[in-house]
Amino acid sequence: MNNSETECLLMFNRVTNYNPSQKLEIYKKYRTFSKIFAQRSEIERTWKKPFKINGVILNTERLLKSIKTELDYLNSSGISIIPISAKGYPERLRYIYDPPLVLFANGNKELMLSKNIIALVGSRRSSNHSLSMAYTVAKELSEAGCIVASGLALGVDGYAHLGALDGGAGTIAILGNGIDVIYPGENAGIYQRIKKSGVIVSEFPLSTPPYKRNFPMRNRIISGIARGVVVVEASDRSGAMITASYGLDHGREVMAFPGRAGSRQYSGNNALLKEGAYLVEGASDILSVLGIDFDSKSKRGTLFYSGIERDILSIIGEEALTIEQIVDKLKCDVSSISSVLTRLEIQGHVIQYPGKTYRRILKYGE
Repeated sequence: MNNSETECLLMFNRVTNYNPSQKLEIYKKYRTFSKIFAQRSEIERTWKKPFKINGVILNTERLLKSIKTELDYLNSSGISIIPISAKGYPERLRYIYDPPLVLFANGNKELMLSKNIIALVGSRRSSNHSLSMAYTVAKELSEAGCIVASGLALGVDGYAHLGALDGGAGTIAILGNGIDVIYPGENAGIYQRIKKSGVIVSEFPLSTPPYKRNFPMRNRIISGIARGVVVVEASDRSGAMITASYGLDHGREVMAFPGRAGSRQYSGNNALLKEGAYLVEGASDILSVLGIDFDSKSKRGTLFYSGIERDILSIIGEEALTIEQIVDKLKCDVSSISSVLTRLEIQGHVIQYPGKTYRRILKYGE
């Protein structure tokens, strides 16, 4: 794609008063983004609305200046621009009802082309049991060679990403904001790890804030890119249920962990199971539903610590330490220490006390 075509793509992507399905219809008719702008007047007459960005009519000449700056940033940051016509665009996603016209990818974009992508989703305020389950299941799926996709939110999403990273196969984080915006801030450490060992993906223009309306759009990509959607824990009003609903619309296999009867926390899970979703209790069940072979002896039971994990465990003893004390001793950044402590806590190696102090609860051999 030449620069002129790329610039027109980025401009059209900024238009906010046409939804994805309308943009797709226009693109299918004109076939190139430069032609869309060449025929802009005709399109606006046909649709009876001008191109607007957040209520302001798009000024091509003025916008081009910021688009050139955006292109410079994308190129210098190693962020890939993947239009819907490109070979690198995920095939499954291309055929949903309203696929995004462009994806921005930071990291290993080849992961999006993987055959076995599994979406793991759930509530931001999930129980400790569900968070531990999200981590463990994601790790085992990753060890089986599957790629876990989720939305980088607090709760289940973050734990699923951590498990997938620790499993070694990588993970896909799909954002509801610009790819250069880290949200939520608490997951900054996970974001940086995914850039190195997975891929960050967004359809939104640079610097787009995490508007509430963006997240259902984000959820259709999580479902669209995956072979199956797994709900770990969700109430009937959770955003995870939107992803599951998209999964049904997209013809994906929808699975859910069982929850306590009458529990509001699991009302979404139980509703899905009543409607015919597959009941799963672990990674092997998920793989069985999708027909993926899994050697249960592959990596389970193998205890492996990264360098920073060993360093943290070596300084945390019976006396509880704060994150600040650990950072001071190891001379590392807070976000890295925080994400590793979260992982060690999930694995049952450290315990967190009030005031965010941490104590080691097990002894390990190398």
